[in-house]
Amino acid sequence: MNVKELIIKLDEEKIPQRWYSINGNLSSDIYVLRQVYDYWEFFYVDERGNQNNDYRRFKNEEDACNYLLEQLLHQKNMSNS
Repeated sequence: MNVKELIIKLDEEKIPQRWYSINGNLSSDIYVLRQVYDYWEFFYVDERGNQNNDYRRFKNEEDACNYLLEQLLHQKNMSNS
């Protein structure tokens, strides 16, 4: 899965866009996925603007996209509980 496919999947799953940022702006209470040179990084920014300890680094876009999707689906399930 690439970023374009991920965005389509997130829309299909009705994941709110305010929950994530892909190569975009950093705001609070958001999952971030961004490409940095030859790798991808994932992290969460809490409501105070701090990055938590769930920092991940991926060598390829597919693994990074799959991880973000997994985290957002988990968040959606927790919100619906």
